[in-house]
Amino acid sequence: MITRSFHLFIAFSLIIITESFAQQAGDSDGYLKHQIGFNATESIRLFEEESDKTYKLYYRHKVNPTTAIRSGINYRMDSSGNSMLELDLKVGLDKEFKRSGNWRFYAGGDISGGLEKVPSSARRNYQLGLSPFIGFLYHIDEHFSISTEPGLLVELRRFKNTDTFNPDNSETWVEMDLINVGQLIIGIHF
Repeated sequence: MITRSFHLFIAFSLIIITESFAQQAGDSDGYLKHQIGFNATESIRLFEEESDKTYKLYYRHKVNPTTAIRSGINYRMDSSGNSMLELDLKVGLDKEFKRSGNWRFYAGGDISGGLEKVPSSARRNYQLGLSPFIGFLYHIDEHFSISTEPGLLVELRRFKNTDTFNPDNSETWVEMDLINVGQLIIGIHF
């Protein structure tokens, strides 16, 4: 598990990087094209438990002042007795629909996919999802922001166990979930 001091180290490192590139990052319209964000909810402990559908690291690239392509990653490896590997990736698009002072309001959608596996077992869980969302971003200053992106996830999940001769060794189902409610993302823009 990533500790609070590790999050602070990443934040300060990104601040230094941001400041060094800040003068050359904007285009002729004056907007900053890149945003790196991290899930701050775990660090500041506003809520006791996070959903397993949250991503830890985010990247947004603005293709124009109101449209951005985006990605996110969540990776977890546990090497204890019940070792496990989890990897989730997402890509998407968002479009700003309103500005009000330091506030930005946007909406979009992500396509996500992931894998969970236990190396000591032949069990695998796969998921493929689509999630529309609405985003609320507040610019603290030109280079820093805080945002949240509540949405709805519709996910196709598949469980497969190749360790058995049973012909019913896999199962597929659909799940729907409200995601990122209460999640805070700290963003660094450059």
